[in-house]
Amino acid sequence: MAGSGDEEKRQDRESHYRCAAMLHPLRQRIARLLAGGAELGAAELAAELDEAPARIARHLRVLVRRGVLQVVPKRRPNPPLYRWSSEAEWAQEMLAEEGE
Repeated sequence: MAGSGDEEKRQDRESHYRCAAMLHPLRQRIARLLAGGAELGAAELAAELDEAPARIARHLRVLVRRGVLQVVPKRRPNPPLYRWSSEAEWAQEMLAEEGE
């Protein structure tokens, strides 16, 4: 039975990290751009948001790790594109609440 408590703690911790990832203002701006079904690369997002590409890339990694975005499969050597994850309804709800 001790394992079920550990699993619950892990899920709570993951939920906390997911919510924390979406609280960052730049990550919210990135997510809003991609929430409509767009597929964009780091350079395109950087230009749209007037931010450094390296800064955008760092935030994209966090959003992918937390399940908000996913990488669009592409052939190399093209840089990856990012799109909204189909499993991120919770993130869309957070964006909607922030927009109110």
